[in-house]
Amino acid sequence: MSIRTILAALAAASTLLFSPALAEDHKKCGEATYLPSEYTCYNEKTLCPSQYGLPTKPCSGSGGCYPPEQFTCGEDGVLRDLPEATSPFTLSTWSVRTAYQNQILRACGGYLAFGANARQCTACTAAGGTNCGSYKNATVFLPDGKMSAAVPGHQYWYVDPSEGLLRYTPALSGNASANWNATVPYQQFAGVDVKVYENGFFIWQREGRSSNYWFACLVTLPGGTVSTARSWRLYSPLIPDMRGCELVRVVATAVDKNAGAYKYV
Repeated sequence: MSIRTILAALAAASTLLFSPALAEDHKKCGEATYLPSEYTCYNEKTLCPSQYGLPTKPCSGSGGCYPPEQFTCGEDGVLRDLPEATSPFTLSTWSVRTAYQNQILRACGGYLAFGANARQCTACTAAGGTNCGSYKNATVFLPDGKMSAAVPGHQYWYVDPSEGLLRYTPALSGNASANWNATVPYQQFAGVDVKVYENGFFIWQREGRSSNYWFACLVTLPGGTVSTARSWRLYSPLIPDMRGCELVRVVATAVDKNAGAYKYV
């Protein structure tokens, strides 16, 4: 066998080994074939695509597929918005890249981030009879713009208008908490720039414009290198020059308020 023949055979084998089609088996849906990572088959005949790693569903009246994180399909076949959130919730990211799918946001140092090195920073003191063991220390948000924290003065989540970054405040004690609307223009921050659906999308909105995606931007923490101590933070989608960032969707999942922390630090 000639060298040329051997090289051709190796090239063909390499193509087969690394072909995406071999990494996942096709399935049948009626007369069509599909990849389960890209589509979902309903009633053995209707295909709906996945968007940002989330499956969509068919709605006969609309004639298409819809994201169940934003709409419901009524018996009359009409799409309607999900109700806005009333429950405490956690947040997770979703993307076309599997590394960004179902990544939980964590609070630390005033920032909200996800990824292997995104830290969860909470604190509690037993002074005054506080039962620190009653808190589970997850990063939990409330629909009214507060964090699910029991510390006096409250903590709030908000979109920082100077850079579009999703953040949270320290505990605002005394008049700072009572006058939150005045001291940190509440109407521009906590819970106002964002619409949250019950068990659905966490959507950025302002002045009649809205978007159900965010930018996830890589941050290398102090002392870290390119391959270590990294996490991703979320920025609103209407902030310019987000080159190098990943488009993600953010989904709220209802949880028990007691899953939160005494204080996020």
